[in-house]
Amino acid sequence: LKILSGCSKWNYRNKVHLMEAEIFSYEGRNKEAEASYDAAITSAQCVSFVHEQGLACEQAGFHYKKIKDKKRACDFFNQAKQCYA
Repeated sequence: LKILSGCSKWNYRNKVHLMEAEIFSYEGRNKEAEASYDAAITSAQCVSFVHEQGLACEQAGFHYKKIKDKKRACDFFNQAKQCYA
C-alpha cells in the first residue's frame, strides 16, 4: 500500500494509516496506534471516503476496547455508526 500511496496519495493515505494503526495496536504500541487511527480517520474524512472513515472509527473503537478505555471506545463506535448510516 505504501508503494501505491506514492502514486495516488489521496486514494491510499487513509488505508496506509489504518494498516499501520492495526499493526501498532497488535504490537501494543498504543500511542503510535492512536495517532495512526486519528490520521486514518482524518485522511478518509478529507477525501470524503465516509465508509472508510467509518471503518477506521470502528477499528479505533476495538483498539480502545482492548485497552479498557470504554468511553473512547463508545465514542468511536458511535462515530462509525454515523458514517455507516
